[in-house]
Amino acid sequence: MRIQKKESGQSSPGEKLRLLSESILDYMLCFYLVLMLAVFPFYNEEGYSHIGTDKAVFFCRLGIWTGRALAIPLALYLLHGGSRLVGAAIRKSRSSRTDAVVPGKSGFGCSGMKKLFGAKAYPSDLFALIYAGALFLSWLFTDYRVEALWGAKGWYMGLMPQLMLLGIYLMVSRFWRPRKWLFCLSLPASGAVFLMGCLNRFGIYAFGLESAGESYISTIGNLNWYCGYAVSVMFAGTVLFWLGEGMKVWQRALLMIYTAIGYLSLILQGSDSGLSALAVVVLVMFCISAKDSGRMMVFWQEMTIVSIECLGISLLKDLAPGKINFIGMQAGILTGRAVSIAMTIVSVLMMLLVWTGRKRGKYRERLFRILAWAAAVGSACIVLGAVLLVVINTKHPGILGRLSGNPLFTFNDAWGSSRGVTWLAGWKCFAAQDVLHKLVGVGPDCMWPYINSGSNQEIYLYVTTAFPGLRLTNAHNEWLTVLLNTGIIGLAGYGGMMICGIGELLMKGKESPFAAACGFCLLAYTVNNIFSFQQAMGVGTVFVMFGMGKAFLRKG
Repeated sequence: MRIQKKESGQSSPGEKLRLLSESILDYMLCFYLVLMLAVFPFYNEEGYSHIGTDKAVFFCRLGIWTGRALAIPLALYLLHGGSRLVGAAIRKSRSSRTDAVVPGKSGFGCSGMKKLFGAKAYPSDLFALIYAGALFLSWLFTDYRVEALWGAKGWYMGLMPQLMLLGIYLMVSRFWRPRKWLFCLSLPASGAVFLMGCLNRFGIYAFGLESAGESYISTIGNLNWYCGYAVSVMFAGTVLFWLGEGMKVWQRALLMIYTAIGYLSLILQGSDSGLSALAVVVLVMFCISAKDSGRMMVFWQEMTIVSIECLGISLLKDLAPGKINFIGMQAGILTGRAVSIAMTIVSVLMMLLVWTGRKRGKYRERLFRILAWAAAVGSACIVLGAVLLVVINTKHPGILGRLSGNPLFTFNDAWGSSRGVTWLAGWKCFAAQDVLHKLVGVGPDCMWPYINSGSNQEIYLYVTTAFPGLRLTNAHNEWLTVLLNTGIIGLAGYGGMMICGIGELLMKGKESPFAAACGFCLLAYTVNNIFSFQQAMGVGTVFVMFGMGKAFLRKG
């Protein structure tokens, strides 16, 4: 078979079309990312009383406009990718008939996914497609299609918003050409949000938003919403500070300031779920740092910042009682005098230990590996032990003696700021479904329509008695809510996407600290949402970070 070679520098019309559509997609995605990272956190129309709905509507409208703008260039790009698939199939057919070998052209040469999209497919991408399919099945078989299309009124986490999340993740991860400046645009925007959150805790409301009070914070709204947003973006800055040994002095200084403001905001904001996410992130950072003296040094610098902030808050509580208008249970423990002093002493001593070791060229890697292993195993044992104690004490009240009187060790409706009743309600709803709806769920964002339908009077009375006059739109546990709304198939897709995404970004993020930073944001969001829920501000931001992280990973 004779092969005709193209002259150097020439491109076929199809290739030119591909490059043009790629450029258009890239620039349009840049515009979308600017709006999501720098405008979305500050958007509201009517103050705190409607801020959650305002942000959800903004997210949906922006998704619709972006989808329309991307439709034509995406269609052109896929047309070119489809032609590549067809061409590869034809060449393979001809090769099999003539037994001719064409260098670089035999067979497909690469996966069909790569030919179609020009990018490698990761397991998280495949799970994302499974979740998308589960969403369609859930909507198809739900009894509440009108509500399921966009979701509960004012909340809007139904089929279309969920598909927007998946769409923007897949589009950004494949078609956005990574730009560090655009990624870093999230830092001054979120830093301003965090600073206002800190000021709010001292009764200072810079913009005097309507209905301002201790239950609302910064420009985000409810404590849970704020916490969901904070953990979705804050660790981008703290991880860059941790990994960025080669940065300039002014860059490190700015990241240190951002880190200090972010940690202070997370301590003061009032939601305990955020501090649970912080604990897991700190543990993972410590374990990864064990084999690298530079990372371990910066890690203890960050821990010293956190400890000094907790100590400062402790002194302020003693010197000016009532100055801080709200502080959560876990934050109250961290900012206690004894705990904050101990944290500060340990952090400073460990930092000095690493510093002296680096100076002498004798970093004690083995010691820190042992400490990291002990911290990981010890943390797992503490969590499992606590769960076991809760189960035992709940089944056999009083068996733990004095500990039995602590509400933490008795699982009931009031447990965990009423997480007990919301988790039980979510599980009761799932358990009441037939086989089909256990597989596909009651419908995207359809927990409340199902409860309110009265098809199960026991569940309806249970929820309305616990929350009179209110709607329970989610179980205050993201994965339990996904299980109820989209069934076992949906949970498999969503859970697989998040777990694989975290693993891909953290384990393969050595090629790019930006990919690793996004992986930590995804990890923190996932841990936080064990006790929280999907809301446009938090989940919209973390899916953007997810897509950006995968784009950096592919580039690396």
